[in-house]
Amino acid sequence: MPLAKESPVAQVRVDSPLPHLDRVFDYGVPESLDEAAQPGVRVRVRFAGRLLNGLVVGRTQESSVESSLRPIERVLSPEPVLTDEVSALLTAVADRYAGSFWDVLRAAVPPRHARAEAAVTMTDVASLVHAREGDEEAWARYQRGRVLYGRALAGGIAGVRGVWSAAPAHPWTADIAAIARAVLSRPTGGVLVIVPDAWDVAQVTSALDDCTGTMAVLTADLGPERRYREFLKVLRGTVRLVVGTRAAVFAPVRDLALTIVWNDGDEALWEPHAPYWNARDVAALRSHLTGCGLLVGSPARSVETEQWCANGWAQSISPNRQTIRVDAPVVRALEIQDEARDEAAASARIPHTAWLVAKEGLRSGPVLIQVGRRGYLPALACLGCREAARCSCTGPLSLAVGRQVAMCGWCGKLNGSWSCGVCGSRQFRAVAVGIERTAEEFGRAFNGERIVWSSGDQVKRAVGETPALVIATAGAEPVAAGGYTAVVILDARTSMMRQSLRAMEESAHRWFSAALLARPRAQIIVTADTGAPAVQALIRWDASWLAARELAERASARMPPASRVAVLRGIPEDIEEVGRALVVPHRLLGPVGGRAIVTVRREDGPALSRELRAISAVRSAKSGPGKPVTVIMDPRDIDT
Repeated sequence: MPLAKESPVAQVRVDSPLPHLDRVFDYGVPESLDEAAQPGVRVRVRFAGRLLNGLVVGRTQESSVESSLRPIERVLSPEPVLTDEVSALLTAVADRYAGSFWDVLRAAVPPRHARAEAAVTMTDVASLVHAREGDEEAWARYQRGRVLYGRALAGGIAGVRGVWSAAPAHPWTADIAAIARAVLSRPTGGVLVIVPDAWDVAQVTSALDDCTGTMAVLTADLGPERRYREFLKVLRGTVRLVVGTRAAVFAPVRDLALTIVWNDGDEALWEPHAPYWNARDVAALRSHLTGCGLLVGSPARSVETEQWCANGWAQSISPNRQTIRVDAPVVRALEIQDEARDEAAASARIPHTAWLVAKEGLRSGPVLIQVGRRGYLPALACLGCREAARCSCTGPLSLAVGRQVAMCGWCGKLNGSWSCGVCGSRQFRAVAVGIERTAEEFGRAFNGERIVWSSGDQVKRAVGETPALVIATAGAEPVAAGGYTAVVILDARTSMMRQSLRAMEESAHRWFSAALLARPRAQIIVTADTGAPAVQALIRWDASWLAARELAERASARMPPASRVAVLRGIPEDIEEVGRALVVPHRLLGPVGGRAIVTVRREDGPALSRELRAISAVRSAKSGPGKPVTVIMDPRDIDT
């Protein structure tokens, strides 16, 4: 079969789950496929006697191997779905997270859909978007905000990196819309907006309703055809603005000027499949590789982005004093005076002050009650000895609304004849109270008031201005028209006491998220001690102070992000073998229960990733009894 005269060698990445095959293979380009087999297209190749999918990542004149080359069997589609810029990003992500190129590629490029490919045609990019009146005032609420907006408007946003903590009583979507419009008002430059879920996408697209002619939406729930159609619009350069969820961080936006990541601490921005990357750090890698601007925002602030500010890689953008003085909520936590007036206040889940604030708030509008857990009584213990109540399978017991019999959360068994294995008691006590029980308690206390609750699969997205008690779990709070008149944060003590490295950070994130939904100077009750750092940060509306404090504590303990961490999962013997193969200076904690933690100095992080990737490849190539060891670099939570 005659090969192409120019660049007859195709460099192909073959779709294989085996780590030792995660490299480029050379194939011949038949003369008949010369025009179609361009870098970035999907192909079929014969590999080890089987036909596999592959992707051309380059064309060269000569092969790196001396043996004769197998030809490409066929081109699946002439569409070059992978640009050079995105290819470099995928390689960098695979290197950083000790994963494979193709695993990252699966998230970056949606599956082909032939009908969508035929339907999308090249059109001219829509006309310029004009800045709106009030856009500059949105960013005037922040320190350095006017400078940031001015650079975006003047076309100088490239290379700018900011960490933005949202201003109170002001929609974060308005901030994103203002800065995006400023960039799009220039004749060149694209904008990429990454948010945690489809509801956030809907809010952002609503705020950018004047940009629909040059906007694409990339979310997993669009369906195969529409998702691929939107991807092709971006790839072919017919849109300049992309709004999407986690995987959209790889979108092939032409002439990308600014990437915006909102709510970077949300777990939805972490990829649950290998190699377990997260959108915030991928966006940072993209900014580093391409020089595009980066803006990472959150209701509070993550420790990782605070470290960016501490080492000068990014600038902190926080609400200015005037904004805090005028709009920040009035936060009240539990103090000695409360305990003097109400002896049960120190231990009560719903103190008397919270009832009073809720009652007062209902006179003029909706009141938000944030609850820590779903269900009715989601955790039970023995009434006699206080030991956790467990099923015969050792699963935790819980009680659903309207039931008298506890049910196991693991096997689903009803435990009508349960007895404590320690003291023999047959009675329960509640360890945690869920949203359903909370709604029941408030319904009895505020008889006749409208009760709205939002949790899990029954999420209420918005409520009106009329008075109502809105009871919601963290992350499921509806947006109230005009804002909430008051907010009561329950289970605040419990959330800070969780056995997690991120307990304080996540508590602050939940509280700031709820407080953002309140009206200016609204009353907020936090059921925790006023001296707790997260409570103090909320009172002063100073998320960066708390993040800096957490960062200093983790640095002193050599914990991430001051160090780089890899979690290894597998059989203990295999984990120990991987640990012995590591050359980079490290600490190996474990293995315990099929899990171990490897920590290194931050500057040794790239070396750790490279070694773990190489070790995985060597182990994969061997035919011995060893089983794969899963590697998770820089996990969101090292406690699980």
